[in-house]
Amino acid sequence: MLDICYEELDYLKEHIDEGKEILGYDFLDTWDFEDEYSHNHIEENRSKFIQLANEYFRENNLPYEAKETCERAKIFEKR
Repeated sequence: MLDICYEELDYLKEHIDEGKEILGYDFLDTWDFEDEYSHNHIEENRSKFIQLANEYFRENNLPYEAKETCERAKIFEKR
């Protein structure tokens, strides 16, 4: 079940559409979700989020890259 993945992806897209800063922002941080979801569920959603976010960045020619760092997904400038 990828419920939080898609919620976070929508949140990311809203930030981009509104011109808000996304670099360095934390998505799917384990600490934010561990009271409601298992670590395995969060990890599965985070991995899918990173995959979908990077596809979105490529498709829209955006200079960003999503990566996992310390139990969260972060957005970086693409190198």
